[in-house]
Amino acid sequence: MSLVVHQVIGGAGPFDAITTQALRFRRLFDEWGWGGKDAAVHIDPRVGDRFMPLRALAPAPADVLFVQYSAYTPGLSELLLGHPRSLVLCQNITPPEWFWAYDPLTAMQCYLGRSEARRIIANATVSAGASEYTRDEFGADTVIPILFEPDRYGPPPSDRQRDEGAPADGGEVLFVGRLCPHKRHDALIRAVALLRARHRPAAALRIVGEPVNDQYGAQVAELGRRLLGDAFTWDRGLSQDDLASRYRDADVLCCMSEHEGFCVPILEAFHYGLPVVGRPSGGVAEVSGNAALLTHDEDLGVVAGLLDVVLEDRGLRAELRARGRARLEHFDERATAEAARIALQRVAETAPAVR
Repeated sequence: MSLVVHQVIGGAGPFDAITTQALRFRRLFDEWGWGGKDAAVHIDPRVGDRFMPLRALAPAPADVLFVQYSAYTPGLSELLLGHPRSLVLCQNITPPEWFWAYDPLTAMQCYLGRSEARRIIANATVSAGASEYTRDEFGADTVIPILFEPDRYGPPPSDRQRDEGAPADGGEVLFVGRLCPHKRHDALIRAVALLRARHRPAAALRIVGEPVNDQYGAQVAELGRRLLGDAFTWDRGLSQDDLASRYRDADVLCCMSEHEGFCVPILEAFHYGLPVVGRPSGGVAEVSGNAALLTHDEDLGVVAGLLDVVLEDRGLRAELRARGRARLEHFDERATAEAARIALQRVAETAPAVR
């Protein structure tokens, strides 16, 4: 079946995960012989002409709208209400209370985005969540996971390199993700400070990501420098090759986030053979399965202890690496692509509802 599928996202940017997903799906649609355009409300000039303004999109009645919903998108509800065929894939939206004290504009966008989510899902022909957690929270029909592309990340280190482990008194802890309050970089910094004080005095922390705003980024950086000194590094604006180098050089990924709809960096860590330690919040436990050391314990000394154990124990690292590979098979990109294809064909075959 040849389809015309138009993709809609809220904002298109050069470092944005949803933008990357949309571009990958468009390549798949091209491979399948499907037509269509990609549209966004906010378009960063650095993405060029790959996205058109949403206001200029005029789908024919037989066309399918594929919406990746991750933020409040002006005009989207009206578009869906007036179009008979649509698939909405909800990527989850952070609760606004995490942002009110740090970035009120982002907090309002999150508030509106979550308020609109159920109405947008109700107006869709078919709805999906990127995880079971998101599907259940917003009442979607099915699950279409993140489209994870291992070829984009390059080869991981060999098992032998990973088995060598970290120095007895050190090791680099890595976290990749936007600098936002719910990601709890503060807890991560304090956990690594305890790791250095109690177990590994030469341990270091590297965080990678763009801040929600410069003021919040400066707060995180100041805490890192104060508690960790030269053992703290913050990278931003990295190329894909540079990001790959950070994963290859690290010894463990630690995610202390308290809200995640999916958490792609966990799959990236599995790809690079990195053990994962963290909290089982939102979609983290679902993505990790049995391949990570996760704890609900609020005592950051427990997190520091888990980091020390995984850095010390070669057999544990090997076991977690094997389990991580199994999780990557579970999220194989071909399975995700097929799930999306089936859902889109289902939309195309659905008779228009009377509105």
